[in-house]
Amino acid sequence: MTTSSPSRRVIVHIGAQKTGSTSLHKFLARNRDALASRFDIRVPERGTLTRELGKTCALYSLRPKKQEASLVSLLQELRRDLEGDDRVCIISHENIIGAMMGRGSERDVYPEVARIIAHFETHLAPFKPDYVLYTRKIAAWKVSVHNQAVKSDGYTGSFAAFEDETADSRDWVDVRRDMEATVGKDRVRVFALEDGSSPERPGRQLLRFAGLSDDEIDTLTPLEGLSNQSLNAGSLEFMRQLNKLGVNQPARKAMAELIKNNQSLFVAGFASDRKA
Repeated sequence: MTTSSPSRRVIVHIGAQKTGSTSLHKFLARNRDALASRFDIRVPERGTLTRELGKTCALYSLRPKKQEASLVSLLQELRRDLEGDDRVCIISHENIIGAMMGRGSERDVYPEVARIIAHFETHLAPFKPDYVLYTRKIAAWKVSVHNQAVKSDGYTGSFAAFEDETADSRDWVDVRRDMEATVGKDRVRVFALEDGSSPERPGRQLLRFAGLSDDEIDTLTPLEGLSNQSLNAGSLEFMRQLNKLGVNQPARKAMAELIKNNQSLFVAGFASDRKA
């Protein structure tokens, strides 16, 4: 059994949403056994602390006072859990960065990221994580974010309305600046999704940073198919109209799953306010 070490390397992948996180999680989980001798992989699987932590970070970004005690408690539990193991720990959840624009009242690009990371710093001490952010070209990212907000968060506005509501939002430069001001430049890594990722082996930049070579990454079992894809235009518009009806959450979730799995029914007959 390994001994507790405050110098243990911890990497916290904070997101962002719609930058391939779901595929990364499936890839890491699929290869957990192959990586187990060197890496402690923590992704948001059902019943895990990581899943609850990501959920709470998103809620905290919307209602800090209400959620602070829950976030602190989870981070303290995580710190205790990090003891007794010297493997590199990779903690990954797309919601650690905070709520995505389009969820609830949020219309900015992660304005609470510094406060969230400050809690990690305080309550994971003496561990000193490195923080990894994935980005995507902002225009394409907003298209995908709007789709996800309609699909998962009950957003009712058109893409044109969404663009208007987020026209004055921050950019990735601002998010990076907040992160670096909180922990220093040496503990922040920002990777563009467009640079060096592949659908079958996502997260290559993160895995390189964690210590794997390209040859080692290429021996890992690849994914088959893509994860969490956007709805087509007709399905998206149907879902948006459904959101306006105020259907209760369990029913809405069930209907959203039906729409996602039967998108061919919505190819024609629903107009979209933007080109695909």
